[in-house]
Amino acid sequence: MKIKIRQLQPETLTRFMFRAPKWWQSLLAVFAIGAIIDLIGYAVGFGVGLGFAFSIPAAVGFLTTKPLVDVLGRQEFTWNRSAMLALAGVLFSIGWIILGPVLGVPFAYVFGLGYVFAIRMIVLVAVVDYRIPRMILPAATQTLASAVCGLVLFGSDLIMPLIVSVGTFGVCVCVFLTIFDIPLKRSCGLSGMHFVNVFFGHITNGSNDMEAYFRKISDFVSVPVTTFFFRRAEKKDIWFVVPNLHPGPMSDIGGSNFPNLLFREFADEATVLVSHGCASHDLNMISNNETVKIAAAIRKSQPSAKFSGTASRPVRSRCGNVSILSQKFGDSLLMVTTRSPKMTEDMDYSIGRIIMGEAKLRYGNVGFVDAHNCMTNVTKIIYPSTKAGNEFITGGTAALCAMENAEMFPLKAGVSHLELPFDRDHGFGDTGLVTLVTEAGGERTAYVLFDGNNVKEGVRETLRDAVLAEGFAECEILTTDSHVVNSMSGRNPVGLEVDVSEILPFVLDGIKRAVDDLSPADVGAATEICEEVEVFGPGKMIQLTSIVSGIVSNLIPLCILFLLVAFFAVLVVCMLVL
Repeated sequence: MKIKIRQLQPETLTRFMFRAPKWWQSLLAVFAIGAIIDLIGYAVGFGVGLGFAFSIPAAVGFLTTKPLVDVLGRQEFTWNRSAMLALAGVLFSIGWIILGPVLGVPFAYVFGLGYVFAIRMIVLVAVVDYRIPRMILPAATQTLASAVCGLVLFGSDLIMPLIVSVGTFGVCVCVFLTIFDIPLKRSCGLSGMHFVNVFFGHITNGSNDMEAYFRKISDFVSVPVTTFFFRRAEKKDIWFVVPNLHPGPMSDIGGSNFPNLLFREFADEATVLVSHGCASHDLNMISNNETVKIAAAIRKSQPSAKFSGTASRPVRSRCGNVSILSQKFGDSLLMVTTRSPKMTEDMDYSIGRIIMGEAKLRYGNVGFVDAHNCMTNVTKIIYPSTKAGNEFITGGTAALCAMENAEMFPLKAGVSHLELPFDRDHGFGDTGLVTLVTEAGGERTAYVLFDGNNVKEGVRETLRDAVLAEGFAECEILTTDSHVVNSMSGRNPVGLEVDVSEILPFVLDGIKRAVDDLSPADVGAATEICEEVEVFGPGKMIQLTSIVSGIVSNLIPLCILFLLVAFFAVLVVCMLVL
């Protein structure tokens, strides 16, 4: 069977997640099914007892699986999941009883036992512990209890068929799980089932084992961090940071929350806006602890900043679908880019480096920002060789040339920070909303930064138009791209769960507070290389995610294929042995 591999981001794997019903609901269904089977058996003259041969083993499986997993496994297994797995075993067993008229009810029951053992093995190895030997006993409890009930109900003649069925299905499922691991082991030298373990463990239990797993594929990189330092008399400083690292992959794993950690790190010194530079999941930090290296680079760069009290008016330019808001501060240039209303997604790191290289002889520093403010779906990274990538580079180069001799004016700057009444499930990260307002040459510019991962299509335009209506010459809506909001979905942009009409009052309040905070400011920019940051590594995260996603997507057809093979293998062995 051919497995189709696509380039996917890691948070898209959360589409495979689901919540187990309450344990008592699953058990109630188990006993209800058992009662129905006995009623049908009585009606057709088979008698009662077959229903108990399903419900009692399921109850045993429910009661024994969690304790055994807690002792033998890596991940927690809840009572709800134990009961749901027992119910699934009952349903699969009943499916085999349909073959009763062909094989006979006793033999159909026996085939079902081996099948249930195989299914339980696959589930427990995937969800709890990829080490197969440790999961054999927890997977076998429902089957062993069913075997006892079967012997009581049908007699000892089924001993050998039971051994053959369970043994053959067990061997086949071990072969299946081994094959499952082959693609990832060949490409990354890692276990695919281990990845599935730690992924589900994080989503369901909050485990951080994923970070230890990712360290096996990590690389160390050194990337530039550009900071615009605004200082004002008797007021807190404002820092606009452009890090070329990616706040992913999801939830609290890796560096997903580093924008908020930076905001808090410097809270006593400045109000910090952590924008999204040119970085994809290749540059996910392996841990939020790596944030200290970004903070160190910012502090190291500050003394080299050349301060000036002037700035240009804002200028917006276009190249194809790319729109660039440029504003010169002293000898440095801030560029905020977007493709809205077209999809705005991660840009490859090289695009930012190309722009910084083009600017080297013209400006002291360039902050090239991906506003990350229009999501239509989860899509691919923008590379320099693509049409969109060329538009960013061509448009950026043109803006660099156009702004070089821009007229400079005295600068005022103001800032506000609002904590929002929305949480991560609503698409909003822990920082909330930070707004920077600049005034130069009689024109005001608003940089409205949400701590979140992208903005729903159309929301940016609604918010921006409302700000411009307040007398601003320019405005851009930005997000940090923080992936803490992506725990159960790869798509949770600002404006998806909360209507724009509920967000707008906070944006207007934010700019009003920032305007009230306006005061003369000096600004200086500096760029420092953030040394030896441990990240996932070029291409590895997408490669790993795409392989696992492709395999998991094909899990059901692969299971059906192997279990059909196991079924015919059991038939052949039974014919030869019995």
